[in-house]
Amino acid sequence: MEITYRIIRPAEYNIFYELINQDNSWWAFSPSLGQLSAGDWNSYCGNENVLSLGCFVDNAPAGLLQGTAFSNASRAMRIAVIAFREYAKIAPAMMRGAADWVFASIDCACMFGEVPGTNRHVMNLLQKTGFEKQGSIPELYWSDAKQKFVNATIVVCTPESLRKAKSDADLDI
Repeated sequence: MEITYRIIRPAEYNIFYELINQDNSWWAFSPSLGQLSAGDWNSYCGNENVLSLGCFVDNAPAGLLQGTAFSNASRAMRIAVIAFREYAKIAPAMMRGAADWVFASIDCACMFGEVPGTNRHVMNLLQKTGFEKQGSIPELYWSDAKQKFVNATIVVCTPESLRKAKSDADLDI
């Protein structure tokens, strides 16, 4: 099994869009974006300020890390991640590889995101990737399942926390 990473091409935007729809995973991928139309998705992916890093397993789309700079005067990147269901068992390794790619390829000091408190799976994945809990934001996201606003946890990954997560993963083998 070969895992590779690259910036997705415009011809691939719709493939990733359909996979997110197929998994019904907009709520997990990016609760701040919400479910986008195909046209809005293509515009978002094509924005020069958005990194759309595809993860491929044996050349098949397996996941996506999208990131935007926090500001023009920042080295912090706000991210959204997804590993498609078929690849859930190897998602931590895929996401550590994607984080490696970001830190090796971009002048980035840290990646951060907000995870709805109801999303245990993404929180578990991110912690195995080197993201550490930093705090919470009360009632940041609406939960359709709970029919109320839910808190979000702020998570941050640095090159140091990624190295620790990779070391911890090596010990689990």
